[in-house]
This record gives sequence, structure tokens and C-alpha cells, in this order.
Amino acid sequence: MAGLSTRGMFATECEIRAARWAQRKLGCSLHERRVLSNASKLFDLTRPVLGLGMAENRLLRLSALVHDIGRSVSEKNHPEEGAAMIMGTTALALSPMDRRALAFLTRYHRGAVPPPHSEDFLRPADARVPLRSVLAILRVADALDSRRIISPKLSFAMSGDELLIRCQVDGDYRAARRVYGRRKKFLMLETLLGTPINVEVVRDESLVEA
Repeated sequence: MAGLSTRGMFATECEIRAARWAQRKLGCSLHERRVLSNASKLFDLTRPVLGLGMAENRLLRLSALVHDIGRSVSEKNHPEEGAAMIMGTTALALSPMDRRALAFLTRYHRGAVPPPHSEDFLRPADARVPLRSVLAILRVADALDSRRIISPKLSFAMSGDELLIRCQVDGDYRAARRVYGRRKKFLMLETLLGTPINVEVVRDESLVEA
């Protein structure tokens, strides 16, 4: 499926199926594709610190594509509904362990995240530590694609002792400052990295003048 490759990585068959499933259920998957792009860039920056590998990258990419699938059932309860849909669907060819992991990532991409060993879906043998790192990246990637901000241009950099995210906006600058000033979905990744995440919102003309 066109548009799914990111930073030189081509979509796997499972990703293509996930994208088609999301498109079919939601009617539009533009948000999911932008979250996939954000997540891939964040993964590349944070992978050495978090100790993540290809298996975690695969789950991150899949979760970016299906994390909002529950909106086809309920806007308010879409994390819970989406996780249940993942556990029951035949549209995705997943191993039992990967299915539990994807349901976990979808369930907690929004809202409070319970302490380890208190989560839904995961079993004692499942790799909680890397999965919680993947979840932290997904939460930030999702928060950076607000439906209230039209086509922000994002850049990511590890600068000194911080992760710096620059958001270039063409529209409502004040609204963007409010949206990107919300810190809840950044806290998990900040804790795991041991560094702050600073989000800088700039107007388009300020970059042009620079």
C-alpha cells in the first residue's frame, strides 16, 4: 500500500493488512499514518537509550496504524473497544503474544497506565519492559498529531540532555501552544529516557526569516 514506508522501511504484509483494516473501519487513516511517521522518527532517536530492536519497531508501527480502531465503535471508550477488537479480529495475522502486545498498546495509548503486572492483556512471560517503552513512544507520537492543528511540520532531535521537538504551524499559533503544552502523554517517555521532552512551537514565518 502506497504511503506506508517510512525512513526507508517498507511496509510488511501485516502492516498493509493493519492499514487496510483501519481504513475500512474508520473511513480515513490519515491520522494513523502521521502517527506512524512521528513514531518512527522518535523510535530512531530513542532506540539506543531504551534498548529497543526490530521486534519493538514492528509492534510500534502496527500500533500506530490501529491504535484508534475503537473509534469505529465508541469515541469515549475507544482504547478499550479497540483493544477488544484486536483480540477478536481475524483481519490481522498475529501470534498470540503479538496480539496481546498490540491490544495492550491500543488499550493504554490514552489515559492512565497502570503499574507493571497490573495491565490488561499481558501475561507474566510477556516482555513488559520493552513494551512499556514502545507504549511511551506511541503516546507521544499520538499526542503530536492533534486533530485541532492542521498539518504541523515536526522535527525531532536529541540535543544535550533533552529531546527537542519543534512544531512549525501555519495556522492558529495560540491553539497549537495550548495543544502541545499538555504534558501528560509525554511523562512516561520522559521518565524512561531520564531526560525532559521540550516542545517548541514556532510560526511558519519565524522559520522563513531565520
